[in-house]
Amino acid sequence: DLVDELWQDRTKRREIRLGEWVHSWDTPREEDLIQNFMSAPVSKELDVILRPHIAALQRLLDSPNLNQDEAERYPVMDFIIRSKKKPDGVGAYSIPFCGDISSREYAKIARWFSDNIPGAPSQVQKWLGGMPLVHAFTLVVAHRKAGEFKKRAQAQNKEWHDSELLRMAWADLMISYPTDSFVADVDLECLTALEARMFEDSKEAGAAGNQQWGLDAGQHHRRWNPYLNIPNEWVLGREYNESEYEVRYLLPAQ
Repeated sequence: DLVDELWQDRTKRREIRLGEWVHSWDTPREEDLIQNFMSAPVSKELDVILRPHIAALQRLLDSPNLNQDEAERYPVMDFIIRSKKKPDGVGAYSIPFCGDISSREYAKIARWFSDNIPGAPSQVQKWLGGMPLVHAFTLVVAHRKAGEFKKRAQAQNKEWHDSELLRMAWADLMISYPTDSFVADVDLECLTALEARMFEDSKEAGAAGNQQWGLDAGQHHRRWNPYLNIPNEWVLGREYNESEYEVRYLLPAQ
């Protein structure tokens, strides 16, 4: 039978053993994937795309000076020059574009950059979300969408060459989502709200909030501990006694 969070219902909670699932607090958010990019899997496809451009990416990391003569080869540099963007405290340029590159792909590209560009691991603040990595995004988009871009350019009677390919790839990055506009995971947000009601231990929740799930029914699925690493903000100060943990009677096995 389906039930809700059984808020403040200590008796019913004690009768229900929980099946194991991945908690909302153990599920990586979009922004977590990027910040923990070294945990992303290595991608052979990205290596094929980006390895021929190591020298160009290295140049942007080592010498991030703006040069209009090079802007044709680096559309992100052209953008910075035209927009008169200022560098941050470490001399890097923060660029808020990643097009339709997902957070998982973003992390994979960052992992490749860190693994393959000399000096990158010690200068993350200069390239993560900055000019060198965004040029890598441009190269990836150019490779993956080259056929589509070429057809579009030919339909507009434009001359087709590498510079036009990079220009169109950069335009594609700019018209999509900026990196800080993550699409909400509605399922995850709903799970978070449900778990907060299920596991909150507070004066309002009463004795039902004090780890009561399944106490009279036996072990949860595979001896799972549903309270492991519960967010601190869900466990509020409340007076209770040890008798709340006592098994009152064991229900027959289902």
